[in-house]
Amino acid sequence: MPKDTFLNLPLEKQEKVMRVAINEFISNGFEKGNIGTIAKNAGVAKGSMYQYFDNKRELFLFSVKWSLEFLVKKYSNYMTLGNKEIDLFEFLYANAKDVWVQMREERELVIFVQDVFLGKYSGLTDESMEYMMKLSNEYLLKLIKDGQKNGSIRTDIDDNILTLFITGVSFKIKEHMMSKARGLGEDIVDEDFSKNESDIKAMIELLKNGMGSKK
Repeated sequence: MPKDTFLNLPLEKQEKVMRVAINEFISNGFEKGNIGTIAKNAGVAKGSMYQYFDNKRELFLFSVKWSLEFLVKKYSNYMTLGNKEIDLFEFLYANAKDVWVQMREERELVIFVQDVFLGKYSGLTDESMEYMMKLSNEYLLKLIKDGQKNGSIRTDIDDNILTLFITGVSFKIKEHMMSKARGLGEDIVDEDFSKNESDIKAMIELLKNGMGSKK
């Protein structure tokens, strides 16, 4: 994780370093990714990078964390039910297309997270996915609680089991959609929403049938 030297930088400078690092990892992978190139393109001295992070591995792992947190924060209005009274599953479908289109603003971050998810960085997949799962579980538990409050999610099953169910269904269908896009030589973020709408509908229907309140 980053040192205080990095965390004390202005947020704009932190973002510049992270975006440049992510671009380097996307372009050249982890092994060939070059700290010197990252430093140059970020406008900092190479030595400064080692004052920010112990090594390239720490920089990479923080890049995963930073990307996920940035995306969740930026698109939280589309992803968080909050006090809305709308049925959770209707909310997910209603926002699916908007999220899809909005994510193109952050195409590079989405592709980086997608690459991590699909195992491109094999030597770092386990640690990267560990953090990804931690953040996902925190988000899903909150979503479940909000859905239970407005009556759209059943309350007779343990929240942790519900989280496992959502994770199992959504991760495998997302993996299927990403792999399908890659098989066509595309990144999923560049595909039109209509190409994947039926899969998204099926995923939401499975979730609703499995954990939706029988009201």
